[in-house]
Amino acid sequence: MLIRQETGADFPQIYEFVKTAFQTAYVSGGTEQDFVNKIRSDGNYIPELSLVMIDDSDDANNKIAGQIVGHIMLSKIAIHGVSSMPKNMFEILLLAPVAIGSDYRNKGHGSALVNESLKRAKSEGYAAVILVGDPHYYERFGFVSAAKFGIKNKQNIPDENVMILELAPGILDGISGTVDFD
Repeated sequence: MLIRQETGADFPQIYEFVKTAFQTAYVSGGTEQDFVNKIRSDGNYIPELSLVMIDDSDDANNKIAGQIVGHIMLSKIAIHGVSSMPKNMFEILLLAPVAIGSDYRNKGHGSALVNESLKRAKSEGYAAVILVGDPHYYERFGFVSAAKFGIKNKQNIPDENVMILELAPGILDGISGTVDFD
């Protein structure tokens, strides 16, 4: 599998891929493909942290070879109400969404995509990554409840599903506030 930065030429295929992948996903709101487009159209998009996984196998019988089989985005988001910071906010990253084709699930491809995105975010100097997801899945990457740091969310999503990962140990010490996922 090849993991690379998405390009503008990929956008139409990513839209259809994310739509199809979430039709059979464990959790889906049905609009994840539109959320991807929304992120790209606002000032929070980070092209270097929007990645695709390509099936690069050379098996002649593989009809998916060369196609997108995974997608992940990290975009900017802020914790608001942080009195110790300029503008009362602390910028972090949002991991959303992660899409893996149904034939590629439960084979480590999602983990590879998440790990690669976190590695790139850390190398770019970002402080932390927040997400809304299944704690049983994301704990393996080191994510913990954001409530542990006093971080709430405007949407009142249950604390156990709002998870955060420090990319530098201790970076969230003294940081608390509210995240708005809309």
